[in-house]
Amino acid sequence: MAKKNLLLVLTLGLGSMFAAGCATKGYVRSQVQPVNTKVGQVQQESQAQIKETNGKLDQTNQQLSAAQTKLDATAETADAADSRSTSALNGVKQNSSQINNLNNFAANLDTYKSTDQTVVHFAFNKAKLSTEDMAELDKVATEAQGQKRYVITVRGFTDQTGPTDYDVELSSRRAESVIRYLVGQHNIPIYLIHMVGMGKSDLVNNGKTRQDRADSRRVEVDLYTAPSFSGSPQSTN
Repeated sequence: MAKKNLLLVLTLGLGSMFAAGCATKGYVRSQVQPVNTKVGQVQQESQAQIKETNGKLDQTNQQLSAAQTKLDATAETADAADSRSTSALNGVKQNSSQINNLNNFAANLDTYKSTDQTVVHFAFNKAKLSTEDMAELDKVATEAQGQKRYVITVRGFTDQTGPTDYDVELSSRRAESVIRYLVGQHNIPIYLIHMVGMGKSDLVNNGKTRQDRADSRRVEVDLYTAPSFSGSPQSTN
């Protein structure tokens, strides 16, 4: 009888312990589950915010890159404009210097007299001598070499159709082609030749007609001679 009672007590005790253990696990699960759910929700929201932030950063970087590209293009345009302005200014300064030198030389031509002027013409936007032009320059060289003392002035001109700075440069090239021919073909000393590019500064009849414009595209070659002089003329080339 006593054994039966002890067995009953043990059975009831084990049953109570088992029931208590099940109740504890259930309680823990009921407490942990909401926490796990909240943690998962927070992780999802954080990932969404990170993704949104990265998207905004990418968009901002693209905008910055586009702005930098525009700035670079603007800087290149400004640099190119500045280079063209500097080149044109240098051309104008050089031409002004040539004009001043020629004017100073002409002011000292007391003992020199103009004995001949030859005019050669050029095609539109060209600086190449024609066969007829070369024949005219041959005459100038022959006459000059027959003199004891001489100097030659060479002035280039254009019509009015081009930009001013370009016309100055083109008129100078035309004058230089005349000088190269006189020096290269006839051995005229280059220090006896004074040149300047005048651009569109002296149009024939204001360039009103096609023929006037053709006549304006010219180089005037003037020969100055003198029986003697006390010094050598200074070259402007």
